[in-house]
Amino acid sequence: MEYFYLILRVLCVFLLTMLIIRILGKREIGELSIFDLVVLLMIADLGSIGIDESEKFLLSILCLLILLILQKCFSYLTIKFSKLRNILEGKPRIIIYDGLIDIVAMRKENYTIDDLLTQVRDKKIMDISEVRLAVLETNGTLSVFRKEKYSTSRLPIVLSGNCCDENLKALNLNYNDILIFFKANKIDIKKVIYASYDLKQVFFYLKDNNTKQLPLMILDWHKQD
Repeated sequence: MEYFYLILRVLCVFLLTMLIIRILGKREIGELSIFDLVVLLMIADLGSIGIDESEKFLLSILCLLILLILQKCFSYLTIKFSKLRNILEGKPRIIIYDGLIDIVAMRKENYTIDDLLTQVRDKKIMDISEVRLAVLETNGTLSVFRKEKYSTSRLPIVLSGNCCDENLKALNLNYNDILIFFKANKIDIKKVIYASYDLKQVFFYLKDNNTKQLPLMILDWHKQD
Protein backbone atom coordinates (compact mmCIF):
# COMPACT_ATOMS: atom_id res chain seq x y z
CA MET A 1 0.00 0.00 0.00
CA GLU A 2 2.92 2.31 0.78
CA TYR A 3 4.26 1.87 -2.77
CA PHE A 4 0.84 2.66 -4.20
CA TYR A 5 0.71 5.99 -2.35
CA LEU A 6 4.28 6.75 -3.44
CA ILE A 7 3.34 6.19 -7.09
CA LEU A 8 0.24 8.32 -6.61
CA ARG A 9 2.31 11.17 -5.13
CA VAL A 10 4.81 10.96 -7.97
CA LEU A 11 1.99 11.05 -10.52
CA CYS A 12 0.30 14.05 -8.85
CA VAL A 13 3.55 16.03 -8.57
CA PHE A 14 4.49 15.13 -12.16
CA LEU A 15 1.14 16.27 -13.58
CA LEU A 16 1.11 19.46 -11.52
CA THR A 17 4.71 20.29 -12.48
CA MET A 18 3.93 19.71 -16.16
CA LEU A 19 0.90 21.98 -15.83
CA ILE A 20 2.91 24.75 -14.17
CA ILE A 21 5.70 24.61 -16.77
CA ARG A 22 3.09 24.60 -19.54
CA ILE A 23 1.48 27.71 -18.03
CA LEU A 24 4.88 29.41 -17.72
CA GLY A 25 5.14 29.43 -21.53
CA LYS A 26 6.93 27.77 -24.43
CA ARG A 27 10.40 29.22 -24.01
CA GLU A 28 13.39 26.91 -24.02
CA ILE A 29 15.45 26.50 -20.84
CA GLY A 30 18.29 28.56 -22.33
CA GLU A 31 15.87 31.39 -23.04
CA LEU A 32 14.44 31.63 -19.51
CA SER A 33 14.88 34.82 -17.53
CA ILE A 34 16.58 34.68 -14.13
CA PHE A 35 13.18 34.97 -12.46
CA ASP A 36 11.70 32.04 -14.42
CA LEU A 37 14.79 29.94 -13.75
CA VAL A 38 14.46 30.52 -9.99
CA VAL A 39 10.80 29.49 -10.20
CA LEU A 40 11.73 26.24 -11.98
CA LEU A 41 14.41 25.43 -9.40
CA MET A 42 11.90 25.97 -6.59
CA ILE A 43 9.36 23.79 -8.40
CA ALA A 44 11.89 20.95 -8.55
CA ASP A 45 12.73 21.32 -4.85
CA LEU A 46 9.11 21.51 -3.69
CA GLY A 47 8.14 18.58 -5.92
CA SER A 48 10.85 16.36 -4.46
CA ILE A 49 9.69 17.21 -0.92
CA GLY A 50 6.13 16.19 -1.79
CA ILE A 51 7.33 12.85 -3.17
CA ASP A 52 9.84 11.99 -0.43
CA GLU A 53 7.79 13.02 2.61
CA SER A 54 4.19 11.84 2.55
CA GLU A 55 3.17 13.97 5.56
CA LYS A 56 4.23 17.10 3.65
CA PHE A 57 2.57 16.13 0.35
CA LEU A 58 -0.43 18.46 0.61
CA LEU A 59 1.78 21.29 1.89
CA SER A 60 4.08 20.78 -1.09
CA ILE A 61 1.15 20.90 -3.53
CA LEU A 62 -0.12 24.08 -1.86
CA CYS A 63 3.34 25.69 -2.14
CA LEU A 64 3.53 24.77 -5.83
CA LEU A 65 0.16 26.40 -6.48
CA ILE A 66 1.19 29.53 -4.55
CA LEU A 67 4.41 29.65 -6.57
CA LEU A 68 2.42 29.45 -9.80
CA ILE A 69 0.15 32.31 -8.70
CA LEU A 70 3.16 34.44 -7.71
CA GLN A 71 4.85 33.80 -11.06
CA LYS A 72 1.77 34.80 -13.02
CA CYS A 73 1.32 37.93 -10.88
CA PHE A 74 4.94 38.96 -11.38
CA SER A 75 4.68 38.24 -15.11
CA TYR A 76 1.65 40.54 -15.34
CA LEU A 77 3.43 43.26 -13.36
CA THR A 78 6.56 43.06 -15.52
CA ILE A 79 4.41 43.52 -18.62
CA LYS A 80 2.70 46.57 -17.11
CA PHE A 81 5.82 48.12 -15.55
CA SER A 82 9.01 48.03 -17.60
CA LYS A 83 11.15 49.32 -14.69
CA LEU A 84 10.16 46.32 -12.59
CA ARG A 85 11.02 44.06 -15.55
CA ASN A 86 14.48 45.62 -15.71
CA ILE A 87 15.01 45.01 -11.98
CA LEU A 88 13.89 41.37 -12.07
CA GLU A 89 15.30 40.34 -15.44
CA GLY A 90 18.01 42.91 -16.19
CA LYS A 91 18.59 44.70 -19.49
CA PRO A 92 20.14 43.54 -22.76
CA ARG A 93 23.65 44.96 -23.05
CA ILE A 94 25.22 46.14 -26.32
CA ILE A 95 28.70 44.61 -26.54
CA ILE A 96 29.55 45.51 -30.15
CA TYR A 97 28.01 48.40 -32.09
CA ASP A 98 29.11 49.13 -35.67
CA GLY A 99 32.22 47.04 -35.07
CA LEU A 100 33.22 48.88 -31.87
CA ILE A 101 33.60 46.82 -28.68
CA ASP A 102 32.14 48.40 -25.53
CA ILE A 103 34.63 47.45 -22.82
CA VAL A 104 32.68 49.30 -20.10
CA ALA A 105 29.53 47.28 -20.84
CA MET A 106 31.56 44.07 -20.69
CA ARG A 107 32.97 44.98 -17.29
CA LYS A 108 29.50 45.71 -15.92
CA GLU A 109 28.42 42.19 -16.92
CA ASN A 110 31.68 40.48 -15.83
CA TYR A 111 31.93 39.45 -19.48
CA THR A 112 35.43 38.71 -20.80
CA ILE A 113 36.88 38.83 -24.31
CA ASP A 114 37.16 35.04 -24.11
CA ASP A 115 33.42 34.82 -23.44
CA LEU A 116 32.81 37.05 -26.45
CA LEU A 117 35.05 34.98 -28.72
CA THR A 118 33.41 31.73 -27.60
CA GLN A 119 29.89 32.96 -28.26
CA VAL A 120 30.83 34.57 -31.58
CA ARG A 121 32.39 31.29 -32.75
CA ASP A 122 29.24 29.45 -31.61
CA LYS A 123 27.43 31.54 -34.25
CA LYS A 124 29.82 30.17 -36.93
CA ILE A 125 31.60 33.53 -37.18
CA MET A 126 35.37 33.27 -37.50
CA ASP A 127 36.42 36.66 -36.15
CA ILE A 128 34.99 39.57 -34.13
CA SER A 129 35.86 41.94 -36.98
CA GLU A 130 33.00 40.37 -38.97
CA VAL A 131 30.42 41.50 -36.39
CA ARG A 132 28.40 44.70 -36.86
CA LEU A 133 26.20 44.33 -33.79
CA ALA A 134 26.33 41.99 -30.78
CA VAL A 135 23.87 42.17 -27.88
CA LEU A 136 24.22 40.23 -24.64
CA GLU A 137 20.65 39.20 -23.80
CA THR A 138 19.23 38.97 -20.28
CA ASN A 139 19.45 35.15 -20.39
CA GLY A 140 23.20 35.23 -21.14
CA THR A 141 23.01 34.40 -24.86
CA LEU A 142 24.72 36.62 -27.42
CA SER A 143 22.73 37.87 -30.42
CA VAL A 144 25.12 38.52 -33.31
CA PHE A 145 24.62 40.31 -36.64
CA ARG A 146 27.21 40.17 -39.45
CA LYS A 147 28.52 43.21 -41.32
CA GLU A 148 28.13 41.47 -44.68
CA LYS A 149 24.41 40.91 -44.07
CA TYR A 150 23.43 44.13 -42.31
CA SER A 151 24.51 47.49 -43.73
CA THR A 152 23.31 49.42 -40.65
CA SER A 153 22.69 48.69 -36.97
CA ARG A 154 19.08 49.18 -35.97
CA LEU A 155 18.44 49.38 -32.23
CA PRO A 156 15.29 49.67 -30.09
CA ILE A 157 14.90 53.16 -28.66
CA VAL A 158 11.46 52.84 -27.02
CA LEU A 159 9.86 49.85 -25.30
CA SER A 160 6.40 50.04 -23.72
CA GLY A 161 6.47 53.84 -23.74
CA ASN A 162 9.89 54.10 -22.07
CA CYS A 163 13.20 55.03 -23.67
CA CYS A 164 16.02 52.45 -23.78
CA ASP A 165 18.77 54.43 -22.10
CA GLU A 166 21.60 52.01 -22.90
CA ASN A 167 20.73 52.01 -26.60
CA LEU A 168 20.39 55.79 -26.72
CA LYS A 169 23.92 56.14 -25.36
CA ALA A 170 25.25 53.89 -28.13
CA LEU A 171 23.39 56.02 -30.69
CA ASN A 172 24.60 59.32 -29.17
CA LEU A 173 21.01 60.31 -28.42
CA ASN A 174 19.14 61.19 -25.24
CA TYR A 175 15.59 61.09 -23.89
CA ASN A 176 14.83 64.64 -24.99
CA ASP A 177 15.83 63.89 -28.60
CA ILE A 178 13.29 61.07 -28.75
CA LEU A 179 10.57 62.93 -26.85
CA ILE A 180 10.89 66.03 -29.08
CA PHE A 181 10.88 63.86 -32.23
CA PHE A 182 7.59 62.16 -31.33
CA LYS A 183 6.04 65.44 -30.12
CA ALA A 184 6.96 67.06 -33.44
CA ASN A 185 5.05 64.26 -35.15
CA LYS A 186 2.11 64.63 -32.72
CA ILE A 187 2.66 61.21 -31.15
CA ASP A 188 2.44 60.48 -27.42
CA ILE A 189 5.55 58.48 -26.55
CA LYS A 190 3.55 56.58 -23.89
CA LYS A 191 1.51 55.05 -26.71
CA VAL A 192 4.62 53.75 -28.48
CA ILE A 193 4.88 50.02 -27.79
CA TYR A 194 8.09 49.59 -29.73
CA ALA A 195 10.35 51.90 -31.75
CA SER A 196 13.73 51.31 -33.40
CA TYR A 197 16.17 53.64 -35.13
CA ASP A 198 18.82 53.25 -37.84
CA LEU A 199 20.22 56.81 -38.29
CA LYS A 200 17.82 57.58 -41.15
CA GLN A 201 14.39 56.36 -40.05
CA VAL A 202 12.32 55.46 -37.00
CA PHE A 203 10.23 52.26 -37.15
CA PHE A 204 7.49 51.97 -34.53
CA TYR A 205 4.18 50.47 -33.41
CA LEU A 206 1.48 52.38 -31.55
CA LYS A 207 -0.81 50.97 -28.88
CA ASP A 208 -4.36 50.54 -30.12
CA ASN A 209 -6.91 48.80 -27.90
CA ASN A 210 -9.34 48.52 -30.81
CA THR A 211 -7.24 46.17 -32.94
CA LYS A 212 -5.33 42.94 -32.39
CA GLN A 213 -2.80 43.52 -35.19
CA LEU A 214 -0.69 46.66 -35.10
CA PRO A 215 0.69 48.09 -38.37
CA LEU A 216 4.35 49.09 -38.75
CA MET A 217 4.78 52.86 -39.01
CA ILE A 218 7.88 54.58 -40.43
CA LEU A 219 9.05 58.18 -40.13
CA ASP A 220 12.18 59.85 -41.45
CA TRP A 221 14.50 60.85 -38.65
CA HIS A 222 15.18 64.53 -38.18
CA LYS A 223 16.92 65.58 -34.99
CA GLN A 224 15.19 68.65 -33.65
CA ASP A 225 17.23 71.69 -32.62
